[in-house]
Amino acid sequence: MEPEDAVAPGPAPYPAHWEADVLLRDGSTMRIRPILPSDADALQAFHEAQSEESTYFRFFAPLRTLPPKDLRRLVTVDHADRVALVMLSGDRIVAVGRYDRVDAGTAEVAFNVSDVHQGRGLGSVLLEHLAAAARERGIDRFVADTLPANARMIRVFSDAGYDVRQRYEDGVISLEFRIDPTQRSLDVVASREQRTDAASMRALLAPAGILVVAGTEEDGQANLAQRIAANLAARTDVTCVGGPLRAVAAEHGHPWLPDLDAAPTATLAYAATAPEAMLGLLPRLAAVGVRGVVVLGSGFDREGAPTQAELVAAAREGGLRIVGPRSYGLVLRPVDAGPDGAVEGDAGRDDPVVATVNATLADPGPPPGPVALFSQSAALSAQLLAATAASGIGVATYVSAGHRADVSGNDLLQYASDLPDVRAVGMYLESLGNPRKFARVAGRVSSRVPVVAVVGASQREEGGLGRAALQEAMLAAGVLVAPTMPAMIDAVALLAATPLPRGSRVAVLGSSAALVGLAAGQLTGVDADPVLASYDARGGAPAVAAAVELLAAREWDVALVIHVDLLGERDPAILRELTGLTRTGRPVLAVVPGLHGWTPELAVTDVAAPAPPAEPLGTRQPVVPSYPSVEEAVAALTLALRYATWRRQDPGSLVEPEGVDLRRAREIVEETLREHPEGSDLASEPTREFLAALGITMLPSYRVHSTRQAVTLAREIGWPVAVRSIDPVLRRRDIGGVRLDITRPLELVDALRTVRLRQGGSGPVELQAMAPLGVACVVRGWDDAVVGPVVSFGLAGDATELLEDATYALPPLRSGDVHRLVRGIRAAPRLLSRLADRLESEPDLEPLEDVIARVAEAIEAIPQLRALELTPALATEEGILVLSARVSVAPQIRPDGGRRALRPAVR
Repeated sequence: MEPEDAVAPGPAPYPAHWEADVLLRDGSTMRIRPILPSDADALQAFHEAQSEESTYFRFFAPLRTLPPKDLRRLVTVDHADRVALVMLSGDRIVAVGRYDRVDAGTAEVAFNVSDVHQGRGLGSVLLEHLAAAARERGIDRFVADTLPANARMIRVFSDAGYDVRQRYEDGVISLEFRIDPTQRSLDVVASREQRTDAASMRALLAPAGILVVAGTEEDGQANLAQRIAANLAARTDVTCVGGPLRAVAAEHGHPWLPDLDAAPTATLAYAATAPEAMLGLLPRLAAVGVRGVVVLGSGFDREGAPTQAELVAAAREGGLRIVGPRSYGLVLRPVDAGPDGAVEGDAGRDDPVVATVNATLADPGPPPGPVALFSQSAALSAQLLAATAASGIGVATYVSAGHRADVSGNDLLQYASDLPDVRAVGMYLESLGNPRKFARVAGRVSSRVPVVAVVGASQREEGGLGRAALQEAMLAAGVLVAPTMPAMIDAVALLAATPLPRGSRVAVLGSSAALVGLAAGQLTGVDADPVLASYDARGGAPAVAAAVELLAAREWDVALVIHVDLLGERDPAILRELTGLTRTGRPVLAVVPGLHGWTPELAVTDVAAPAPPAEPLGTRQPVVPSYPSVEEAVAALTLALRYATWRRQDPGSLVEPEGVDLRRAREIVEETLREHPEGSDLASEPTREFLAALGITMLPSYRVHSTRQAVTLAREIGWPVAVRSIDPVLRRRDIGGVRLDITRPLELVDALRTVRLRQGGSGPVELQAMAPLGVACVVRGWDDAVVGPVVSFGLAGDATELLEDATYALPPLRSGDVHRLVRGIRAAPRLLSRLADRLESEPDLEPLEDVIARVAEAIEAIPQLRALELTPALATEEGILVLSARVSVAPQIRPDGGRRALRPAVR
């Protein structure tokens, strides 16, 4: 909701989408929004509280009080050429950043940060948001004048990753830098974002003191608080607050308080109260040092109750994070997880894992281990924890986000990326609140540990991506998509236990040739190269040992062992011999009836086993994970092989195509939105101009309404010509919507009749000069409902439209992404051979990759751009020529990817 006086004094309306909650260096929250005329008193108070030095640095003069005329000018902006953002702590201004446009693409920038809050990262956050606002207004360069002694301001610019040029003249340093995102600036934002997010979550997941707060018996939620307090018996820093918790506190040795008046300092609170009581409870919790609140109950957004948005707004005003509502709880770690916080690992592990405490509603909770878990649904949280515990997989940290009003899967990933004992991450996602951030964060985390996700079916249906496309798009960011929760747990069990395969050669060792043959058949769709061996189970452990020794000497990358005892009795000696394959340092998994997950029977007890090669993919295997069936084992193995392949690929550098005029492209979008405020497809000429701004050449096309007009135009542009339907769905030769190589008027008359019949018998059609020979490709970029901006590539025609042979990636793209997009389609051999035939030379894919990069640049950088489709882009001897394109724009603003911001509260 916009403030009451949020009416722009100039031509631009109040940009409500610039409002954002942000995290600071210490994990606390503040709010950024555009300045308002009503901020005059708050701005004056901020100015008067500043030191003389800070005032002099900002205004180059000792100005103790802002004169009324200057004050009015500073709070009155047009949100276009003159922009100012304020950072608020409660209702107090603690920082101001502003720019004033100097020319079409340049603006002068200035900052002023409260002396009290210096060193908390306010200036760097303001710069990110101010640069994002400037880019949206067509500005690509900042300039600033500062005094040589103001080293802090100079560092804000240079530390942000910008290439800052300095010039000294007359006692003043003039600074100049471009604000378009670069690889370095994006890396800086990502690094800062990870530190602030992790600091915010550390107060929740490794808390220094816990409060469990219950409402009255009438609230109907006291039982939730009682279960949490009981499960926290292992923590000595827990205080119970509220009448219903008195008995639980006495039983488990926790201190009990009737209310919060004398509560000790704590960083985490669990709250099980009526929604109406929560808003008043939050500031009281913040007053005793609480930084995060787990809301166990529900009932928000009901008639007469506070909304989730109001809950989050109240929390962020007090610098709090919210987990829930309807959270199932957390798995906590010690404040300082060092040697004193470690316990001996389960299932034969000889490396210690950090002790954890079950602060969930589950009883019992999961054992400690190397897996981080995240879930949204409370009901599915119970299922997830139960299945994980049943599989013997230990958990390092866990977050149940419930209704996900604030804390999300992104926060868990940021925190887990700091934990050296985490070997895999499993996630159940009903939605991606900030898909661009998810892709960015998951890509960084996945470069260290695997991330396996289950995406709720309803969310898959909302987006434009089917399951296969979703899997590939997520894998582009390093995220594996499992079809079900059990499949996710199976994959996590394998990835957290074993080193990654270094290739696709799969050895299958079984207790019968039939079992080995069955497994080989299952591996046909895994792109694996099987190495098959069997043994006679009647020979007992000696026969197994001999088979293991022979197989260990052969070349393979991962082994699947299958042992079935016909009498249903498992011989421990045989199982010990099977685990001996891990001595090769290569991953091993098993199919043994009756054993599922990490089991003591398949623990690796040979501590003298040689370490695997010193590679990033290597890790000592503590246990051989087991699966009930070959099908389930192969499904987990498929994901592991897919992830290992992704890890081996060189991602390359950020793709930054030359000659892209984003300023002009944004102007064309804004011109269309002024004529069509509700959104529209660009007309033919603006489409060609838009592509030209991106550096993409489009062959002109003309809409004709009569035969006479068509013949006249064909003579002007020159024969031969092509005719096609204005309906994109009908633009295919095999269904009569396209006619090519028309060389004379009679052929043109016949072509017009045929195409008009295909589109209903009337209406205009498009006329175009015939393009040179080439290969027709389809390049698309769009804003997907689930994963955000997506780019895809395929060949025009049946390969893409009917067989769904297309590749996908999430911008911003790296060079490895564009290589994979072109070469990864199943029809890639056909593309290469056709290019070689048409071009009569070795196929050059760089022009295609360049066009893909330009489409990705546009869909990433222009938030109003909803779709950009080149259908087709023709690969010719002269380069890439676009024959038809669709550019769709909408007024909704997507947050700029170059700034840090918390996800808006779920409404």
